[in-house]
Amino acid sequence: MSKPNVLAIVFGTFLLLATIFESFLWRTLWFLEPVLTMIIGLACFFTWLIGLLNKDWKSVFIITFSSLIAGMILLSRTEILKSEPVLKARLIDDLSSLNLTLREDNTFEFIPVTWMGAFEKFEGKYQLQENKIIFLDEPYGKGFIPDTIDIYKDKIIMNGDLSKPDTSFANYFIIEFNSLNTQ
Repeated sequence: MSKPNVLAIVFGTFLLLATIFESFLWRTLWFLEPVLTMIIGLACFFTWLIGLLNKDWKSVFIITFSSLIAGMILLSRTEILKSEPVLKARLIDDLSSLNLTLREDNTFEFIPVTWMGAFEKFEGKYQLQENKIIFLDEPYGKGFIPDTIDIYKDKIIMNGDLSKPDTSFANYFIIEFNSLNTQ
């Protein structure tokens, strides 16, 4: 096998691995992850360009195929293929926030965001009963968010008592978007 083909296989494989393990690389390398991805992307581009100029169609095919697969993986992580959001809310703390998204297909996402960025995503199913959101899967962490929360005006209250809603700091979500029919 020729050297350009080996480089195409190596760089194409690195591109796929960097795409698949993007969140792991972000958690471990933090700000170096985009630099690493950019270096791999540039190496793939130049390998593809050299293969194109030298009419080495195997290298061109390998890089193109790897790039298409990486693109499909990234596309599957975007909002394009997900169900429409029906509610978006945010709990703000001192140095972090917790974003909640409820979708039409009765799935939810909790995404914690710190000063270092978003690391994890907690997903599952939910049910809606009048103004209550009932999480069928553990919503976030070890009991920080209860399995039932209440929609109260422009807030989501976590204490479960709407007669005395706890709206003290970091105890409620601010609703940013709501298309649910709640009272």
